[in-house]
Amino acid sequence: MGEKGIKDLYGKAHLLAVITIIYNLVEGVASMGLGAADETLALFGFGVDSFIEVISAVGVWHMLGRIRINGEEERDRFEQTALRITGGAFYILTAG
Repeated sequence: MGEKGIKDLYGKAHLLAVITIIYNLVEGVASMGLGAADETLALFGFGVDSFIEVISAVGVWHMLGRIRINGEEERDRFEQTALRITGGAFYILTAG
């Protein structure tokens, strides 16, 4: 695959990450709002999970930008922090 093909794939991946972030923000607000209004813990928890997915998607979006710019294989501090927050948040959600 040529360099143009690779750039196109990074562009598509970047767009998908942004769509994921926006979708999960909307889904999270709606689910938490409806879950709180109906006093439905499962729906509220689904909304909380959506925000955890937003954190993860922001990490992926950042990673794609970093790789696209300088091609480094090593994760930077932002990505490592996003991964830790995502993992910790899933444990907290599971405990809840």
